[in-house]
Amino acid sequence: MKDKIKIKSPSKINLCLEVLGKGNKELHEVKSVTLNLNLSDELLIEKSDTFEIDSNTDLPFEENIVYQAYELFQKKYGNFGARVNLVKNIPIDSGLGGGSSNAANFLKGICDLWGIELDGKWLYETGEKLGSDVNLFFTPGINLLTGTGSKSEKIDVSIHGSVLIFHNKNKIKNKTKLAYDLLTSDVYTDGKYSDQLIQQIMNGSLLLESIECYNVFENYINKLYPGILEIKENLEQQIGYDLHLSGSGPSLFCLINDKEEAKKIYNTVDSRMFGKLLTSPLEDE
Repeated sequence: MKDKIKIKSPSKINLCLEVLGKGNKELHEVKSVTLNLNLSDELLIEKSDTFEIDSNTDLPFEENIVYQAYELFQKKYGNFGARVNLVKNIPIDSGLGGGSSNAANFLKGICDLWGIELDGKWLYETGEKLGSDVNLFFTPGINLLTGTGSKSEKIDVSIHGSVLIFHNKNKIKNKTKLAYDLLTSDVYTDGKYSDQLIQQIMNGSLLLESIECYNVFENYINKLYPGILEIKENLEQQIGYDLHLSGSGPSLFCLINDKEEAKKIYNTVDSRMFGKLLTSPLEDE
């Protein structure tokens, strides 16, 4: 039996993100299409008598979602320890799903490490407790999210090309809650944008540039991130492509079919205070 396991923990972007309204528990109901990317964190999990996390970030131990995932794992399976080394490559609080991905891949990884048979029902229930988009990382690729975002349905199709990401290096506390608190009923939609995209995907091969992205939070982008619209417009003028918000932001992304063109843009664009990353749909390397 193995003593350690190394896992890539991928990021995601929201190709479409709609809010349909509020459910019985006053939680927002969403419909979203997500795409996982090769931009990944790295998890090294080793057997241990206790549990500890070492990372290249300064996030407090108790606030790390991997620790929270371990607590739920321990309640289910008992004292199977682990020493976790987490290398963060996905910007924190960026709307790219890094924390959720870490939690999902840790749960799969520690079960694999200790030879524990995965309980799919428990896994998804645990993912729902940890965060609204954790479950999509159990079936990476393209997923349709419904409910509060924790119901995930895999769409079995491949998309190729490049994804250029611009990310704000500043961190905003309680970013997601602030974003959802801004929503008013006039921006609720009926899921039509997601349905149209799913239909487009199911009808055949899909080019990245043909995707019509929609994100409800773009209605509030300047309230959430003052000054970002000016930066967005400047970047769009430089690169010649539309930029879209991922999740509740603040990361902006554009979709480019031609990988060589994407590399050229990445190398020449002046992204100002934003960091820049060039990646591709998961497994399309």
